[in-house]
Amino acid sequence: MQLNLTFEQLQRWSSGITAAVSASLPEEISAHFTAGARELTASDQVYIGLYLRDSASITIYERDPDDWNRNYDTRKYRQDPFFRLFAGSRQDFLLPLSALDQGDFHTSAYYRDFYEPSGSFDEITGVFNFDRNAAGFVTYLRRRGARPFGVEELAMAEATADATRRVLERLWRQWRPPGETPPSLADLSGRERQIALLLIDGGCAKTISRSLSISPGTVRNHIKSVYRKLGIHSQVELMAAARGGDLSPPSLA
Repeated sequence: MQLNLTFEQLQRWSSGITAAVSASLPEEISAHFTAGARELTASDQVYIGLYLRDSASITIYERDPDDWNRNYDTRKYRQDPFFRLFAGSRQDFLLPLSALDQGDFHTSAYYRDFYEPSGSFDEITGVFNFDRNAAGFVTYLRRRGARPFGVEELAMAEATADATRRVLERLWRQWRPPGETPPSLADLSGRERQIALLLIDGGCAKTISRSLSISPGTVRNHIKSVYRKLGIHSQVELMAAARGGDLSPPSLA
């Protein structure tokens, strides 16, 4: 699909991403990102924040959260269909609300108690997993009275998803709980580090077995050990941790 963008829009978006990934404060990250994202997707509001599996979600604003968002963070978000999908899966996704509506969304308690009173009408939400407990999310929102999001806006969100992930990874690094130790390749054996680095480079059990002259079964056993020691569950999570700067690989043994 051809996306109808002006050079000025792309320039503002690019400048916002550059500023966001180098910002020091979460509020600055949000302000730089959301300004350009609202324009690109013709959204009334764009939110970025964190989903945490064991505690409340966090939404970062340029200004103080409004009443509805405080209510969402502290009580309602576990009923959010996007959060429920995140909680039940470790897969990244970028979906419109219509993809999760099985015909009962507008009769649900979540819709009655939060979504409708907040003035929300339609949304596209993306979730990008960082580790076993946390993910970053972006929500493109339209208020009541606007037209629904269409295929062009979804295509725009998909086209900019890699840049969005970079911003959310920056946000997670700024918000990581104090004292939490990120996973480290130093915790692995020499062979496990070799395999972890090859996985980060996009290798699979078959190609790694050829590269290291060991059987695919042995590689798979090492991969299980790597995931267990690092507290992750997939190659996608491992690659995300490496991209986010949470792994500082030592030299190959």
